[in-house]
Amino acid sequence: MWNEQTAPLAAALPGAEIAASLVPRLAATEREHDLAGRFAEANLAVIADAGLLALNVPAELGGIGESLSGTAETLRVIAHGSPSAALMLAMHTSTLSHYTIDPRHIPARERTAFLEQREWAYREALEGRIFGVANSEAGAGGDVKRSKARIEDGRISGVKSFCSMGTHADYFLAAARDESEKVDYYLVRNEAENVSVAADWDAIGMRSSDSVSLRFDGAPVIGAFAYKGLIDGVNNRHWATVSFAAIFTGIAESLLEEVSRQRGGILHQTNTVDLHLTVQSCLAFVRHCVAMEPEIADAAYRRLVRDCKLFVTRSLAQQASALYIAQGGSAYRFGSSVSRKLRDLLAGPAVRPPVGVSFDELWEELAAEGENNRV
Repeated sequence: MWNEQTAPLAAALPGAEIAASLVPRLAATEREHDLAGRFAEANLAVIADAGLLALNVPAELGGIGESLSGTAETLRVIAHGSPSAALMLAMHTSTLSHYTIDPRHIPARERTAFLEQREWAYREALEGRIFGVANSEAGAGGDVKRSKARIEDGRISGVKSFCSMGTHADYFLAAARDESEKVDYYLVRNEAENVSVAADWDAIGMRSSDSVSLRFDGAPVIGAFAYKGLIDGVNNRHWATVSFAAIFTGIAESLLEEVSRQRGGILHQTNTVDLHLTVQSCLAFVRHCVAMEPEIADAAYRRLVRDCKLFVTRSLAQQASALYIAQGGSAYRFGSSVSRKLRDLLAGPAVRPPVGVSFDELWEELAAEGENNRV
């Protein structure tokens, strides 16, 4: 839950301040949504009504105008009350983050189309439209460039996994290959006759995010997302990675607050202290990534935020698991808040980039570095 110890940091950031005022309402229904495994429509509506769908839309256009820093803090705060709502909002804000790219860094031939789409997307967000993400595919190993979804005659067909908000989103950012077999990002409109649920969401954590598998059967494509060539060009994919790390840190903060109020033996105390120290490390790592954000994210920075997300989600899941075991008794019930927050934290390593992909990349880099040092 949100508390006075973390409130001062949020007070300086409009988005986080708004989020703090919503935490009690979000938390009041989160348990019900989680136990039922039902889409948290009410919580998403609370966020939309508060104007947070325009969290990173420029203030001069009517949005809140948050940077990566303010967006990450806002998502962290929301996660105190509703982790699934924070995850869904992160998909939306991370999609819109690509429109914050300075047009000077976009190929001249694509600049006009980018500016026109950006104006349209901001207007849609201000009117309450939701942007989701539909990139993952079974068998792709977390690599969007292995997408099998296809674009033909301005329509997309294929099956996408882990699509938070499912059919409730208005638009999707989706990776697909065109007639020339080149993979890029596309902006897809959600139309009921062309978008359906291919597999229900039956997870242990983030149960109310409705992260179903979607089947696109000739769904209309508005155009290349942001600008043609975004997937290999200047982009802000790091917003999603940092956002995910911030969300799971917020969940762990909420868990820590709860267990700190309880009395227990040395095992409980030790694991509570360990979680506290881990949370502090995670917060510092996330804020370091935010502070180090360059104007254009290069390979070194992308590795930094990947490592941050890997460390945060993996270490928090491990610490929360140990604390859960130390709790025993009532914590073992599916409906207990400790159990629910643990389950949500266990979802962290699976969120993009998944832990397996991150470990493989990191190991290859370390091995190559070691080889170079021996030469």
